[in-house]
Amino acid sequence: MTDKEITLSDGREITMRPPKVKDMRVVSTIKDELEQDVRMICNLTGLTPDEIDELPLKDYYALQKEFTDFLS
Repeated sequence: MTDKEITLSDGREITMRPPKVKDMRVVSTIKDELEQDVRMICNLTGLTPDEIDELPLKDYYALQKEFTDFLS
């Protein structure tokens, strides 16, 4: 698996690396599914939770899609 480049609506390029088992372990204790996804995306992109919170939903869904594509 290789890193993925995602272009956000403001033109920023975000690199997402493939998830590893250690990433799943970090979020496994979080009960809320949305919070798990946000934390996982943070781990894989280097974005902070605050940066994720301020993204337009379209950009968040683009990041979420790339994350789930890694799992299929």
